[in-house]
Amino acid sequence: MTASQETEAARFAAEPESWGEPQGRLAGADAAAHGRALLEDAGVDVAAVERRVGRPRIGGKAGRKGERSARVNVAVTDAQAAIIDRLAREGRTRSAIVREALDEYLAARA
Repeated sequence: MTASQETEAARFAAEPESWGEPQGRLAGADAAAHGRALLEDAGVDVAAVERRVGRPRIGGKAGRKGERSARVNVAVTDAQAAIIDRLAREGRTRSAIVREALDEYLAARA
């Protein structure tokens, strides 16, 4: 990107009211194709982006397309769910709360 293009992009980003009204909406494969074309036009290695897309795996390992972190599905009591929900309102995810509780339980028994 040239310095002139960077300046224009920064001005555009700083003044959202200058964006105007949307000219339409894309979804699904059309949206994916349009996004890919934008990245390619910007000189981005789209294949590299696709390899890195997704959430990182739990435990700090790099995520790979099609790989999921190990999962355990568990039912909880209404009382446990209420506590988890209360803690989640403090800004943490339900998954993070349950993982922390499980880590503490397993560490005490290891």
